[in-house]
Amino acid sequence: MQWYPGFYQLTHDFSALPFHYSELRQSIKVTTSLAGSYCRLKLTNRYGRQNLIFDKVTLADNPEFKNSHQIYCHHQEQIVIPRGQFLFTDPVLMPIHAGQSLYIQMEAAQPQTYADFASTYHPGITNATISRGISITPSFNNHWHSRKGWFSLESLEVQTDRPVFQIEITGDSLVESGMVTEPLMQYFNRQFPNRLVWYQTGIAGNQLMIDAPVEEPLYETFGISLLHRHKLQKINSNLTLAIIGTNDLILPYYSRLVAEQNVTPQQLALGFQRLRYQCRLNKSKLLTTTIAPLRMFDTANLQPSEEIIDRQRQLLNHFLLQQPGVVDGGTLLTDHDTGQLRSQYDFGDHLHWSPAGGRQIAKLFIPLIQHEIDEKRGCDISP
Repeated sequence: MQWYPGFYQLTHDFSALPFHYSELRQSIKVTTSLAGSYCRLKLTNRYGRQNLIFDKVTLADNPEFKNSHQIYCHHQEQIVIPRGQFLFTDPVLMPIHAGQSLYIQMEAAQPQTYADFASTYHPGITNATISRGISITPSFNNHWHSRKGWFSLESLEVQTDRPVFQIEITGDSLVESGMVTEPLMQYFNRQFPNRLVWYQTGIAGNQLMIDAPVEEPLYETFGISLLHRHKLQKINSNLTLAIIGTNDLILPYYSRLVAEQNVTPQQLALGFQRLRYQCRLNKSKLLTTTIAPLRMFDTANLQPSEEIIDRQRQLLNHFLLQQPGVVDGGTLLTDHDTGQLRSQYDFGDHLHWSPAGGRQIAKLFIPLIQHEIDEKRGCDISP
């Protein structure tokens, strides 16, 4: 029997913009892709400057937390996550099935600062809500325009003796928002229940080539570059889906430090080749997509900076389409009358995708993922 994450979403570094609460109660909905009789939680405090204390953690199969299971660590009700570390809770006997939504509630009765942060926008697979008072039970928001954030919960692991196919889906906010991951996970949970593991490691603001600038605290939350963190991380995935590159194009117009790096489309193309090589070294295959149109200003016509970005985007897309494992999401989401992002696929900021846009990208990836699953005979993941 081995432990695999039925749910995994990277908690990343918000120590530059930490959250301060005198009390905290947070509820997180996760959807497991694995079935089993025992599960446990992975709780993180990698970026905090002090130990974190959760006085009570519970797990239930319903959002009202009726008949919930108490979560312990080393048989203790109060769970202390040491500064700079993570921990696994004690196993809980709780039979669960693939595709099931589970609910975790975490309470802290003392003032604390939280720096390990994760979030989503799409509420289908994952949702979260936070209350600043321990006696207040927060309710979930199911509107996809609202960010749902939580602290310190990175994964729910399930014990299983069945082989699994492991997929990392990584990149920037187009991944972290959940617009693409939700339809992918819903589809494969139905087609291959109890066979797939998903590692969601997207970070809002992340770039392929350059680590986050440090001109202001918000930029620091963008994380080290995907090339850098992918080389350092220890995820053993069979397949890597990367949606990345948009921030490499636009951040030079916001950040002086990024502009000084002067990354060209040709260098970005080399960056994608390096990412493919790193995946191959890790025995993982890379899938990615061309970059969709984007706007920085809400004006009738493209501004000069936007025209430059669009030319760079098209040069990069031309290169990407000559590479294996690339879907043409950029063209699919483009309104060919205007050359811009189709309104029904637009989140509303002319940069991010709506659920409809995410579904279109997911549809392009599904047959490629299906092919890789079929090729991985050794995993024995037939439905």
